[in-house]
Amino acid sequence: MLKSNKSILILVACICFAIGALTTAGILSLGKIGWTDLGLFFGFLAFIF
Repeated sequence: MLKSNKSILILVACICFAIGALTTAGILSLGKIGWTDLGLFFGFLAFIF
């Protein structure tokens, strides 16, 4: 499953969205990183590749 760059980027994007959701819910506090924006960035990279 993780043999291509696209699948790795999609996995990273999903992880970033999950962290963003947990941060918004108040369960995690990981500083001022925009996890949702980071997830969108990796999702866009997966779309390009």
